[in-house]
This record gives sequence, structure tokens and C-alpha cells, in this order.
Amino acid sequence: MGILQVSDLVTGYGEAEIVHGVDLDIEREEMVAIIGPNGAGKSTLMRAVFGLIDCWGGSVVVAGVDVTDHRPDEITKVGASYVPQRNNVFPNLTVRENLEMGAYIDDEAPESAYEAVYERFPILEERRNQKVGRMSGGQRQMVAMGAGLMIDPDLLLVDEPSAGLAPDLVDEMFERIQRIKEGGTSILMVEQNARQALRYADRGYVLDQGENAFEGPGEELLESDEIAEMYLGQAG
Repeated sequence: MGILQVSDLVTGYGEAEIVHGVDLDIEREEMVAIIGPNGAGKSTLMRAVFGLIDCWGGSVVVAGVDVTDHRPDEITKVGASYVPQRNNVFPNLTVRENLEMGAYIDDEAPESAYEAVYERFPILEERRNQKVGRMSGGQRQMVAMGAGLMIDPDLLLVDEPSAGLAPDLVDEMFERIQRIKEGGTSILMVEQNARQALRYADRGYVLDQGENAFEGPGEELLESDEIAEMYLGQAG
């Protein structure tokens, strides 16, 4: 069984249904990207998977456990972690304090958890006593990713990891996510930078108007003229 199965998921906000019966799955140690136009329901889907908004229909199974409509802390305990796009760090806290917040389900995070994050992001060890609000956008994103890794999750949900990054830092961020996957963590990534996401992803899903439009290996989606014309800005 894979690490994540989402079946016929329906959700939204207020009386507005945004996601209409979406299916997706992730195998262990696989990176899957969700792409699509603005307003397609990508981030809404991610929030429902992690229990931040209610599922109106369908189911979410993580590591064989049905977590549909469970609280985020309950979903974290079965091995999933979430890095949101916005408000994903505490600016007035230090790097180390932010990482500690990432391990909130534990009474006290073991020192090995910090060391594992520092090994992936060496600059965070150098800046561990610095207030995060004084760091660059790329460094703050590393703090957010590091906090998400503090519980050593089997599944990491990442919403728009390249948002707000300088162009020269985008490749570096995707490469870091790739190395996290190679370390044994499955990745579900929502990303507006569709070309970059598909270059790194094992598979991709295209959401359009809250529904599954296409699904397949990342390279195949990237090379599809139809998808390029409809979602990537040009054909071929």
C-alpha cells in the first residue's frame, strides 16, 4: 500500500465547493506534484488532506490509516507533516525555536532531530540563534522545511515551495526537496512553477476547476503538447 490515498475528495469553503471528487495516490519514496491554473483547488486539496479544512466527501488514508477529517496533530502522529505557503515560520523566534515548534507533538525533540535538519540545511546550524524574521526569503523557506522534517515524517506535504524565492534560488530549493525524497520521505508538492515541478517529480497531477484533468509521469506531462499549450504557456 502507498503512503497516501485520496479518493473522491470533495471540499471547499463556506457554501463554495472548490474540489470536486479528486483522486490521487503516492507511493513510498515518491515525489508527486500537483499543478494547474490559479484557482484550480490545489492548495485547498492540500489543506483538506492535512485536516485544516473539512472533507465534504471522499476519504484520505495516510500510511494505511483513515485520517479523513482528523485533526492535523492526529495526522502528524501517523507520519505526515505539512509546510504551508504562507505564515510558515515564527519571525520573532530563533531558528532553533522554530525547529522546536516543528516537533510540537513530542514532549521534547531529541538532539538527533536537530542534527538531521542541520545536516540537510547547514546554514540553519550556523544561524540557529538568529531571529528568523531577519533572514532572507530562501533561508526562511529552509527553516519552514526544516521544521516540517523535525518529526522525520514518512510524508511531507509542501505548498508552493518556490513562492517568493529569487530565481537563482528556485533550482536549489527543488534540489533540496529531491534530496529529502532520496532520503526516504515521500513528497506531495503543490507548485505554480509547473515546469520545474514536473522536471523533479516522479509523477504529476493536473487539477483544473477542482477536478482531475491529467495524471502521469512528470516527464510525460512535461513533454505533452496538449498540457504545454493548456497549462505551461506554450506548445512543445
